[in-house]
Amino acid sequence: MISRDRKVLFRVAACLVILVLVAPCVSALVTGTPVPKSTDPDQKDRPEVIASQKMHIAYVGEDMDVSMRCTIKYIDSISNGKGTTPLRQIRDDYLVIASSVPIMTTSADITQAREELRAQTKLFSDETTTQLVFFNGSRADMRASTRAYLNATRSIDEDNETVHWLANESARLTLFNRSSMERFRAIYNLEKQGVNTMLLQNVSDQINAQHLNLRGALANKSVKSLAATNAAINALTREFREHVASSRTALAIEMKRDAMMAMK
Repeated sequence: MISRDRKVLFRVAACLVILVLVAPCVSALVTGTPVPKSTDPDQKDRPEVIASQKMHIAYVGEDMDVSMRCTIKYIDSISNGKGTTPLRQIRDDYLVIASSVPIMTTSADITQAREELRAQTKLFSDETTTQLVFFNGSRADMRASTRAYLNATRSIDEDNETVHWLANESARLTLFNRSSMERFRAIYNLEKQGVNTMLLQNVSDQINAQHLNLRGALANKSVKSLAATNAAINALTREFREHVASSRTALAIEMKRDAMMAMK
């Protein structure tokens, strides 16, 4: 119970960091867990140092994911779902980077990934500020929403604190499968509303076809191949989201037109 309470308190603190929009503080989210560094070029790529760096990124990444989900949930509520698309894209990009770290074997690659994660966190922070202003949101309300979200999910939190999905070499596949299910749900929901989803399905199929390349890159522990596959998936995912957004806009216009016609 004490261990769980500490973890919940930690996650609250982590969420509040991003909610007050202090993007440069990513590495400070884990109190007392400094990023391992070495000034000795012969020592920096030692397996134990690399393993420690990976675990730190996994630990921070999972709590940053919670923070981002809390923020998205609040922005979604104040914007009626209209202000979260860019935030979701940034979060996805963040997780793609973090889930690619487990196969890295050099400090240089991990350092580059850490800088990319910081850049994504800054983008998320800036976009959050924009959406709060645009939809007249309240940071105090957002913090309260975060606490409520964490309390609601506390009972289903994992008991084993040593298990971190972002630290596993299969993390990238886990994220890929999760994204595939989200695309399926998006297509299914639009199709139920009478939208022609042929183009969406085509793009989704192209993304799913990258599964083989992804498995190969992970099996071979090829950072270069994984980066190329991630880039291809990211480009197709953005195309998919653009088509989803345009389909939803067209659907909203059609529904509004039908409503106006019914009133005549």
